[in-house]
Amino acid sequence: MKVLPDFRNSVYNVPHTILNIFGIKDNKALEHLKDLGEDRLFFILVDAFGYNLFERYILDSCNCEHLKLTSLFPSTTSAVLTTLYTGLAPKEHGILEWYMYYEELGEIIKTLPFSRRDGRENDELIKLGFSPKPLFNLPTIFEKLKKEEIKSQFLVRRDYSSSSYTLHMGKGANIIPYLSMEDSFQLLKKSNADLNFLYIDYLDIAQHHYGPSSKEVRDLLLKIWKNIEDLKNYARDARIIVTADHGQIDINKSIVINIPKNSVGGSPRDVFLYSNEMPILDYAEILKKEDALKLLGPGKEHPKLRERVPNYILLPGDSHSIWFEEFGLKGLHGGLSPEEMFVPFVLI
Repeated sequence: MKVLPDFRNSVYNVPHTILNIFGIKDNKALEHLKDLGEDRLFFILVDAFGYNLFERYILDSCNCEHLKLTSLFPSTTSAVLTTLYTGLAPKEHGILEWYMYYEELGEIIKTLPFSRRDGRENDELIKLGFSPKPLFNLPTIFEKLKKEEIKSQFLVRRDYSSSSYTLHMGKGANIIPYLSMEDSFQLLKKSNADLNFLYIDYLDIAQHHYGPSSKEVRDLLLKIWKNIEDLKNYARDARIIVTADHGQIDINKSIVINIPKNSVGGSPRDVFLYSNEMPILDYAEILKKEDALKLLGPGKEHPKLRERVPNYILLPGDSHSIWFEEFGLKGLHGGLSPEEMFVPFVLI
């Protein structure tokens, strides 16, 4: 089963819903929540918290309202986080994947770390003389809130709290680094901001290493949810919203194909082929550039979008991955399976 982005009921609508909650009316907000208004909001974004995990481990014990949303395409952190921070569809912001062709450098880079493909440190390209502005200089929802004198606090792990991506995506907010998950919730409890936006990536990392169906992932999710439940006692005057950027799927078969590394971007669940040769495969759907562009959402096309979208995207079958070398992760995302594409939107 293939799930396509629904731009009336997806993660794309979430940042517009946040603005709407604070009185900045927006017709792109989730229809079901257009009348919701709050003075304070705790917004918790749990990376890779798929609807399948919510349904399996949380739903029965959660006395809360929830919606089932689609993610975006590609169902990847780079594309969807950027949408959540800016309110722009991937078509508009042009940050599509972790590995993507960057026209300023003329080669495939790692986007969010802003480094060369094999770089090992954040913002390596700045040291090489390249500005991150052509990639990251986008308007943010925090800036829109600030214009209305609505105070935002943006909590991210200290490891990348000062990266160029975080600094650009956090424009208009007070960026607060945290050291651990427990530390992040303690900081939330002390906050007096109107919007408290917490980004947690531990669940995504655990699924990559152990697989979404693992005991380790279950235990970690329950630990995260316990912290969220505990936050209710400190947030009696505020709404809590929990959602995700995408889910993950267990990988049961990894396929290595003979393609030049310097022409491959995306990820093993949405392989970007910057090549003129159309591959012939019987174990993957092949999206041509024009077909891929149709999945990237509404709005004005980013001026560099057609350079960044590859000629072909390979979408392997369920539970399969494709890459140019061995890729040992047990959970992945980027494709259009239900596990990758459905996420919960929980109101507490």
